[in-house]
Amino acid sequence: MSNIKNSLNKSDVIGSIRSQLRHPSGTNKVWIIVEGKTDQKLFSKLIDGDYVEIEISYGGLSSLLDIVFVLLKETNHILGIRDADFLHLEGKKETAKNIFLTDFHDAEMMIISCDKAYYAVVAEYLTKQKDIFLREKILKSIAFIGGLRWINDSDSLGLNFKGLGFGDFYNGETVVLDEEECLNEVMKRSPDKKKEITREDVREKIKGVSDLLNLCNGHDFEKTFALYVNSHSEKGVKDTEIGKAFRLVYRFEDFQKTSLYGQLKEWSDSQSRSLFKQS
Repeated sequence: MSNIKNSLNKSDVIGSIRSQLRHPSGTNKVWIIVEGKTDQKLFSKLIDGDYVEIEISYGGLSSLLDIVFVLLKETNHILGIRDADFLHLEGKKETAKNIFLTDFHDAEMMIISCDKAYYAVVAEYLTKQKDIFLREKILKSIAFIGGLRWINDSDSLGLNFKGLGFGDFYNGETVVLDEEECLNEVMKRSPDKKKEITREDVREKIKGVSDLLNLCNGHDFEKTFALYVNSHSEKGVKDTEIGKAFRLVYRFEDFQKTSLYGQLKEWSDSQSRSLFKQS
């Protein structure tokens, strides 16, 4: 089954939804397209209306935008929820119809920003943790790689971050990123990059940036949080387990406080389509 899922693409998603649209059972459905599997897991518990289907784009952001654009010609009951990435940081908005943004850089950072969710995970993995500034320290420590991702995004450099591990250039005990080693690793694994980037380029890019919730990537936070946990215990947790823990403790009441929820609720009310059982 996993091999079949790995071979799916946006055309399969479009075809599946078109098929459902032609069937009487699809009359009341609303399809919400998300970028990845973890997004599907999160939003399936938060957006739980009886006729809501959360579908993966199987191609990231570009596929998500294409799917919604194509199917909007056939139904208005197709939405996309995308990671904001650097749009908030740059003061930009998503202009495509029926596309909604996470409040911060991505869905993971939206959860991490929530005090109740964050401290619930800390209580689970760091029972003796007394550092009330740990979240801020971790965010500051990964600001450099956030800046590197930002340059890559804004200049379309083609850098390869996929599957990037932090073990070789991040000290979980001291919460310190070795910027030169990090940069070297990304450059080395990106043979098709448009140009070389220096440490000074990245430092200049993030100079004066204080909005770390929109600069930093949530998966980077989870990886470094796991390294910190492992440096203070024998648990040996993986970042995927940390990510799961954050999703599990994030409640609908937390989601209701977000701008994303408010915009989805407004759409739901205007279309007389219930996206939520709980409101």
